[in-house]
Amino acid sequence: MPQWVHNHGRGIKVKVDVDTCTACQLCYDRLPEVFVDRGDGIPIVMLKVALEKVYEELLQVAEDCPSGSILISWTE
Repeated sequence: MPQWVHNHGRGIKVKVDVDTCTACQLCYDRLPEVFVDRGDGIPIVMLKVALEKVYEELLQVAEDCPSGSILISWTE
């Protein structure tokens, strides 16, 4: 079951669906400020910078994810 792994204070959620992730390493290769390998190739969200600094790249990485496992959503 996928889980939300980071809830940003501005109502932005970043999710890695570990059930569909293929461990291709694209996310943490391109955005090591946001994603790290949990030890088995599957990424976890660990923000090392303010989300605003990497927001556009984060959206691009989510779009480029070959398995569609990185999901961004906004809450009200």
